[in-house]
Amino acid sequence: MTRVRTEYGTVEGLLDDGVHLFRALPYAAPPFGRNRFRAPQPPEPWDGVRDATRPGVAPPQPSDPNPMTALYAAPETGEDCLTLEVTTPDPGARGLPVLVHFHGGGFVFGAGSLPGYRGHSFARSGVVHVGVNYRLGIDGFLHVDGAADNRGLRDQTAALEWVQRNISAFGGDPSNVTVFGQSGGAVATFDQLAMPASRGLFARAIAQSGHPAATVDADEARKVTRQVARMLRVAPTVEGLSGVSLPRTAEATRKALERFALGLLVGRRAPLLISPFRGVHDTETLPSVPGTADVPVLAGTTRNEMIGLTAAIADVAGPLAPMLRRGIGRAVRVDGALRAVYRGTRGITDHASLVEAAWTDWGFRIPTLRFAESRPAPTWIYEFRWQPDTLPPLRHAAHGLELPFVRDDLDLLTTGGAAARELFGPEPPKELAGEMHSTWVRFASTGDPGWARYEPSARTTMVFDAVSAAVSDAAGPERTAWDGRPVHGL
Repeated sequence: MTRVRTEYGTVEGLLDDGVHLFRALPYAAPPFGRNRFRAPQPPEPWDGVRDATRPGVAPPQPSDPNPMTALYAAPETGEDCLTLEVTTPDPGARGLPVLVHFHGGGFVFGAGSLPGYRGHSFARSGVVHVGVNYRLGIDGFLHVDGAADNRGLRDQTAALEWVQRNISAFGGDPSNVTVFGQSGGAVATFDQLAMPASRGLFARAIAQSGHPAATVDADEARKVTRQVARMLRVAPTVEGLSGVSLPRTAEATRKALERFALGLLVGRRAPLLISPFRGVHDTETLPSVPGTADVPVLAGTTRNEMIGLTAAIADVAGPLAPMLRRGIGRAVRVDGALRAVYRGTRGITDHASLVEAAWTDWGFRIPTLRFAESRPAPTWIYEFRWQPDTLPPLRHAAHGLELPFVRDDLDLLTTGGAAARELFGPEPPKELAGEMHSTWVRFASTGDPGWARYEPSARTTMVFDAVSAAVSDAAGPERTAWDGRPVHGL
């Protein structure tokens, strides 16, 4: 057992598989009761020694349909959820780089302490890893007049403030903090770049498969609020919503998610994110997006971000799937020029694959490249292209496929059971996992991932694959075809 003194009291963690693990450390008070819909409040200090050997509860949320539930779904939720988890090689060390992780899940699902996000491999590589819980769904992201705006994002800022004040006690360097996340966690990372309150709390950022401007304005956000309030039969106010129980709130979050997805499928919404819960720009905490923070950024996407959703459409819609794909194709403005480009670069001839490729570029790849081109601060770009040896439609570099590679934690896939074996194939390449992990560690340690910055002269992109290489303008033909076309938020 290892004890560390934090600003709120002493905690006792454990030695776990060669690293020191401290779980369920409170960085803010439980955000319910009198704290509901407020900005995060400081936790109560404690006397004696707090047990930090067991995982804390996740923020209230619906049950997660993720097929790899054992890795990425929260087993227990509760009120005392604004906690974080620290994994360190040595609490007695000094000046270690720090990685602060914001989990994915569309601002609806997840927790920073789930097995798929464990920080052991980073700690073994000499990095202090911090996994953060933050409010989700209605309590974290529903825009309610009179309530604190962007509460889930405010929670993340509060966690970063805790890191600044406490991480040296775990061996970390508060001046060398990198924030990172995938999917919703990448969107959160981009949002943090735009938040004035978070300036100076981190030195660099990594965004995996996110959108630099996946936010809405207050008017659009209020539409969701009114819809949720009607479902709950309460007023769309702090007073009306505060009395709703957490189980009812989780159920309403699920229904709001389903209705939003249905609207996407019938063509009433732009098909970028299938979640109505997002950051709200033009607000006190998030004045504008994309963010302009002058810090180095590593950002990238997978080759086939939307393959999972297009496959799900085919499964759910059945004979209506072609009609829905045509609607999505019109929404992302697939035309003859794009057809020709994707046919030439990827050999795509069928409409389903064309829609998936265009949807991926419209919602992820092209916005990420435009973000890189628009900022003066150093930016590096990667693309994950490795495809597992599985049956279609799984044989693609799908959204989230890079997660265990970044953590060099392929052994964890055995916990994922049949779903993991089906998705990743029988022998995912260990060399690729080691390569990606060392890149993330190098960037967190030095601010340089090891290849040239993304600049207009060469547009260097690291392509991660069975054989990885830095190439010039990896998205050249597609990028040229998208020039001048509107993409979501940019």
